Amino acid sequence: MGGADGELGSLIYEKILADMRDGVATIDLQGRIITFNAAAGRILGLDPQATVGQSFGEVFLMEESFDDFNEVVLKAVYENEATHSREVSVTVGGHRVDLHVTSTFLMLERDGAPERQGVIVVFSDITEQRKRRKLKRLFGEYVDPRIVERILDRGGVEDLKGARQVMTVSFADLRDFTGWSERLDPESLVSVLNRFLTAMTIPIGAAGGITDKFIGDAVMACWGPPFTEAGEQAIDACNAALGQIESLPALRRELAESGVARAEAIDVAIGIGTGEVIVGDIGAEQSRNFTVIGNAVNVAARLQEAAKRYGQRVLVAHDTRAAAGDGFVFRMVDHATLRGRSSIEPIHALVGRVGSVSDDERRLIEQHERGVMALVQGLPDTAAERFRACLEMAPGDRPAAVLLERCLAYEDESGAGGGSGVASVPGAAAAPK
Repeated sequence: MGGADGELGSLIYEKILADMRDGVATIDLQGRIITFNAAAGRILGLDPQATVGQSFGEVFLMEESFDDFNEVVLKAVYENEATHSREVSVTVGGHRVDLHVTSTFLMLERDGAPERQGVIVVFSDITEQRKRRKLKRLFGEYVDPRIVERILDRGGVEDLKGARQVMTVSFADLRDFTGWSERLDPESLVSVLNRFLTAMTIPIGAAGGITDKFIGDAVMACWGPPFTEAGEQAIDACNAALGQIESLPALRRELAESGVARAEAIDVAIGIGTGEVIVGDIGAEQSRNFTVIGNAVNVAARLQEAAKRYGQRVLVAHDTRAAAGDGFVFRMVDHATLRGRSSIEPIHALVGRVGSVSDDERRLIEQHERGVMALVQGLPDTAAERFRACLEMAPGDRPAAVLLERCLAYEDESGAGGGSGVASVPGAAAAPK
C-alpha cells in the first residue's frame, strides 16, 4: 500500500510540475539538474528532457546571458539565508526575457532531521509586467489602459528610445491665472488649479491622447504613433479641445458649489500644433519620462498664448487644420509670424464640429477670412471694410477688432491706405509665458 501511495504521490507531483506556468528546477549538491519542468524549458528555451541529468554548470554557467540568473541560484548554494529572490533579465533566442527568480534550500528528512540536499529554483516570466510598470513610470496615471495595450501590441516602450515623427501637440491653459492667484488664498488656489487640470485631462484620455506634463496652470498633451493612428491625431486633438471646452460648465458649477467666488469666470485657452518632433524617454538616468520636443511643441505653446489676444478658446496651426479634415469648422483669424519662426502662416480658430455652427457664425467666418486675405495682399482699406462688417454682425468679435485696429495703423503709417498687411504681422501673436 505504501509503495502504491508513494507512486501515486510521485505521479501527482509530476503532474503539478508539468501544469505549472512557472518554471521549476531542482539541483542536487553535486550540481546535477534533477528536475526541470515544461514551463522552465519554455521560458529559458531549453529541452526539459535533455536538460535533466546534466550539470548545472555546463548548461548555465557557460552562458553569459544567464549570469544574473546564476547568481540567484548560487546564493542558495553558498549563503546561509534560506530564500533568495530577485528580478533578472536573460537573453533567450536573441530576445530579452525578464524573470522573477526565487531560490531556496531543498531540504529532506534524513535520520529524523532535516538536511540540505540541494536547491529548488522557481522562476516566472515577468516581461509584460515590467513593460507595464515602465509605461506607468513614463506616463504616470493619465494613460488610458487601451493605449497601454496598443503600445505593448506594437512593440512596447523599447520603441520610445528616441525617434523623429509627426505628432500633434496641445497646450490648455487656465485663463487669467494671475488674477486667480491674487484673489484666492494658496489652499483655495491649489484646489481650483487641481480641479481645472483634472477637468482638462479627462477629455485628452477620452480622445486617445497622452497627458505629457503639467506646466504651472497648463496641461501639455500629444497625439500620434505609437498611441494613435497617424491620420487621426489632429482629429483626436481637436475633439479633445472641444471636450475640454464642454467640460467647463460642470467645472464652474462644482467650484461655485464649493464657495469659489466668480467661478463662472473659469475659462481655458488652447493651442494645437502638428509637425515633426523628437519622441522619446528623456531625462536623467533615474528620472526619465516620455515627452516630445520640437517645433510643433513650440507652435502649440505660442498659439495657446495668442488665443487670449484674439479672444478665442482654441487656436490651431495651419498643418493641424489641414490634417483635421472636414469634420470641423475653422476660422482663419490672421496671418502671423509666431515667435521663433521665420515664415508668415495662417492661424485658425477651432469654432466647432460641423453641424454645430450656425449660419450666422459661418457668414461671420467668411467675411473675416476675406478681410484677412485683403490684409495679406496689402489692401488695408478693403480689409477694414470687411472687419467693420464683422463687427456689425457681432459687436464683441475680438479677432475683427484686433485686425481692424491693425488696418487703421497701416493707414496712419502710409498716409494713403497703401500699407502692407505683412509688415507688422509678427507682432500679432504674443510671446509664450
